[in-house]
Amino acid sequence: MTPISKTLEELINEMYQDGNVSVVEYRALRDDADRRMDAVVREFGQHNNVTAFQKAMDVAMQLLQSAVLDAKKARLSDTGEAIVKDAVTAQVEYLRAGGQLALRLL
Repeated sequence: MTPISKTLEELINEMYQDGNVSVVEYRALRDDADRRMDAVVREFGQHNNVTAFQKAMDVAMQLLQSAVLDAKKARLSDTGEAIVKDAVTAQVEYLRAGGQLALRLL
């Protein structure tokens, strides 16, 4: 696991302690991530790869939410729903693994 600040670790642990992420918890984490990104902007300026990554994450989250809503509207079979969940989970884990690899370079 990549070392993270104590405050971020506490926020994440609290959010996942019951095994269910609420919309309020999700928004709190999103807002906290934005506050942390403000420190990057103060250090490196507005236009850099880290802020571009933040924008890409915002787009990715919107696409994820839209894809899930589209799948829900499609009234998939149980098998179809399992296929979508599996594929989305694989994509999220791909990002997480890539993040772990990239952060080791810091």
